[in-house]
Formats: sequence, structure tokens, C-alpha cells
Amino acid sequence: MIGRGKDCTIVLADRWASRRHAMIQRLDNDDYYLIDLGSRNGSVLNGQMIQVPTLLKTGDRFIIGKTTLEFRTDEAVSTRPPDASATLQPTILIIQPTGIQVQIWQELLRSQGLEVIVESGQINSRRIISDFVTVMQRNPDLLLLDSQLEKPDIGNLLNWIKATYPQLRSFLIDRYDNHISPVQRQWAVEHGAMDWLPALPDENLTMFGAEIAAQLRRILKALGRNTLDQDKLAVTLLNLQLAITDDLPSQLLSEYVNRPPSAPQ
Repeated sequence: MIGRGKDCTIVLADRWASRRHAMIQRLDNDDYYLIDLGSRNGSVLNGQMIQVPTLLKTGDRFIIGKTTLEFRTDEAVSTRPPDASATLQPTILIIQPTGIQVQIWQELLRSQGLEVIVESGQINSRRIISDFVTVMQRNPDLLLLDSQLEKPDIGNLLNWIKATYPQLRSFLIDRYDNHISPVQRQWAVEHGAMDWLPALPDENLTMFGAEIAAQLRRILKALGRNTLDQDKLAVTLLNLQLAITDDLPSQLLSEYVNRPPSAPQ
């Protein structure tokens, strides 16, 4: 993983880079792919902004923030060491247009130690899912799909997922409605999703902590986890609330939530 975060394999001292900006993934055939992790400023490969996992060749140059790196096969670092398969955190792929909802989801899930990859859905959602499976050589552990991705409804996409990747578990997530009826939830299940989750509150997050925790528990249960880290959730909700109160642009929420606390005056 490449970014400003101390947990990255390649740590950049570049304030224009996101904490978890991009990753390089090696396949069994020794091909390497550059994957943007829903970063604030995007990743540029050979002068082109990448939207999907993109094959790297020796000598390729890519830009993370304002830092230029050159890829060389003999120096490339795999993000998945040979003995790491048992310790990898579950990976959740979110396909939802850029905005405050997806930013809140991203921070909530990361508060529970989950890896999160965000795609805006500006390109074909089927291609996003297929590219993920090809590059990672596995399904995402969970897929969160914006309920408005396809018109007139998302049923065709859910049916395609069920037919193409029958083991892939998915949730629908709403951006607008704070209440999803039993009929809607049943419709989602009949089309292969595990549930249809309502929109997250985008203000007074701490007041709705119990409802948010209930949604997170549904997701954790789907991943086989029975416990929710209440302390980390509480801190994340408070920081998100502060960020929203400060009226920060949604793309900056992640940076605000993850920044170290200011020194006492």
C-alpha cells in the first residue's frame, strides 16, 4: 500500500497524498496492477488518471499526490506477502457516487479494522467488480452497492452478480432514504442481496449512534464477526460530527477523521 499513513508499505511525506492512496497488487503470473483506493486526488499513470486496476510495466511512471514514482519489476513490492493470506483484513468494495454518504461509510468500516476500496460507479459497475476479481484473484469479502446505480432499478445488476459470482455477498446502501420498508428489503433479498440498508444520517451522528451501530453489526455479521468495537466507533462518530459541523468538503472528511489530535495550547 502507498500513502501517507504509517501502516503503508511505501510511506510518502506528501500532504497531497491520501493516507491510504493506492496499492500495487501482484498476480500469480507476476503481472502487477496499480489500484487507486478511492483517494482524494486520484492516481495518475503515464499522464492518465486511472479509474480501474491498471497493468504496470517496467519504466511506468505514476503520480501519487505530488510525488512521482517509477515502477520497476525487480523493485516492486507485493502488497500480499506469501504468508499473509491468513492475516489479511476483510476487504469491502463500495460502489457509490462521491459524496458524504460514501465518506461516512468508509470511515465507519475502517474504524472496525476493515480494508475499504471505493469506486464511484462512473464506469460500468460490472467491469469494476470483474476487474477487482481479476486483479485480486478473489471476490471482495463484501460488496456495498448504491441502490441508485442502475435505472430503472438495480435488479439486473444484482441478478448478474448472483449468476456470475454466486459466492459474492452484497448489500444495497441508500443515499437518500433513512427508512427502508420491509417490502424493499425483501425485494433486495429475492434478487440476491443480503439486505438493503438505509441512508446514514449526515448530521447529529452521535445522536444516532445506536442506529449506526446496528447497521455496522449487520455488515460485521455477514463477515462472520460477532463483536463491534464500540470505543473506536464512538471516536469515529465524534470526529465525523466535528468534520461535518466544520462544513468540510466531503472529500476532506477522511483526512480530518484520521489526522492526529492537535497539541494542547
